[in-house]
Amino acid sequence: MMHGKVEAMAMDWFAVRFRMKHNPGRTTCVIGAEREAYVDRRGRSRVRAVTGTGTRVFVPELLCRRAGFEVFLPVRKDWRRKNQFSAEKELRSFPLMPGWMFVGWQAGASRWHELAALDVIDAPFGVNGRPLRIPEQRIVALMRQWGGGRLSPEMNRYMRAGHEFAIGDRMRIACGPFDGFEARVIGVDGPQALALVDFFGREQVVTLATESLEQW
Repeated sequence: MMHGKVEAMAMDWFAVRFRMKHNPGRTTCVIGAEREAYVDRRGRSRVRAVTGTGTRVFVPELLCRRAGFEVFLPVRKDWRRKNQFSAEKELRSFPLMPGWMFVGWQAGASRWHELAALDVIDAPFGVNGRPLRIPEQRIVALMRQWGGGRLSPEMNRYMRAGHEFAIGDRMRIACGPFDGFEARVIGVDGPQALALVDFFGREQVVTLATESLEQW
């Protein structure tokens, strides 16, 4: 049996300013929402999204990911009222650097023409007219600090007996393809956690079910 050498892919990262040329006021959308049928006032059959379902994402980030780019959009999370008529609040995400995000691809490749074709990127951050490559170690450090959003201490902790942890904790992955690996938690979003896992000397960002993480 032949055993291939497993190596983590090196990445080139750049800071880019995004724009919404069409409908600039709409920077987010909801994906994965449940749908329901209804009849409108004219008696026509329609389908609409069920309120409260799905995940709200930032449109530039979504488009870049669908095009095969790696994307890191640092966000902060704050409690905001659902609407002006209700005192009920919900947790919402806001870009930490409005108008900017980090985009990456395999080191040595040139994908600027593909990125420009998406028509959501205004300009990269650069020096003397040339895009400035950001060291991968710097991006990993930012992910450690802002991955998953900066939550309040009570929101950072996923409370379940035997599985309690907070951002920054080192946990053991107890099941799945990464069983036995150590994971450093960098973000928590309900039933999922964003973590850094060391694969043969290089840290990679992975999404894990919170129930798969245990204390050593």
